[in-house]
Amino acid sequence: MAKHRRQTATQRVLLRAAVSAIPMTAALGISAVAHAAPQPGVTQPDPGSPNAGAAQPGVSTPAPPTQKVSPQDDAHGVAPQSDYAPTRPDPKRDYPAAPIEPGDLHPPTATPDIGVIVPTNPRELRAGDLTAIAPDFLSDDQVAQVNSALAGPEAQISQFTRSVGIAPSRSDHIAAGALAGAAGGAIVGCIAGAALATLPAGPLAPIIAPLTAPPGCVIGGVIGLATGAVLGAGAGALI
Repeated sequence: MAKHRRQTATQRVLLRAAVSAIPMTAALGISAVAHAAPQPGVTQPDPGSPNAGAAQPGVSTPAPPTQKVSPQDDAHGVAPQSDYAPTRPDPKRDYPAAPIEPGDLHPPTATPDIGVIVPTNPRELRAGDLTAIAPDFLSDDQVAQVNSALAGPEAQISQFTRSVGIAPSRSDHIAAGALAGAAGGAIVGCIAGAALATLPAGPLAPIIAPLTAPPGCVIGGVIGLATGAVLGAGAGALI
């Protein structure tokens, strides 16, 4: 009985320590995803670009309505003008994402900035294909800030894949899958890393968990994020 109570206490301390480290893991993960898709010729904002100094999603000007292009134009790399606004709604297309055509691929070329996606519901948290209603303890501004931090890397991934000849619809699909995989992988990796860093301490785990769980969470979260991003992007490229 005492052993069971000790294990329960260890689990509670481990969970609290892991949760406390998730924001740090998310910050590192967002930075890693943002640099995963270098933009030849467009990495540094162009002062003349329509997205230079883009406003934060949900904080400033609402995204314009999504415009449509035909599946044929999309397959040939034509994107709606709404894709190039500073912000845009989640692109909803009434046709499947175009397949990747190996013969159309080419070295990266300079490509216009792609607008960051803003959920229409201000209480929706969005990480690519993953969406959830924000908990009550997050304010609308905090929800917008989280979405802004995640939407930037997603737009960069979509921009990069377009720059190598992938259709806009498939590029958006790949980017959304990468962000969803990264977010899910970071959470799972964080919890697993915190557990692996703390459990060997045995009976001392409740005491040392606040010290060992956060770095374990960060290391595991970054590994999980990288793995999840690759798997998510791969799924987005194929499905």
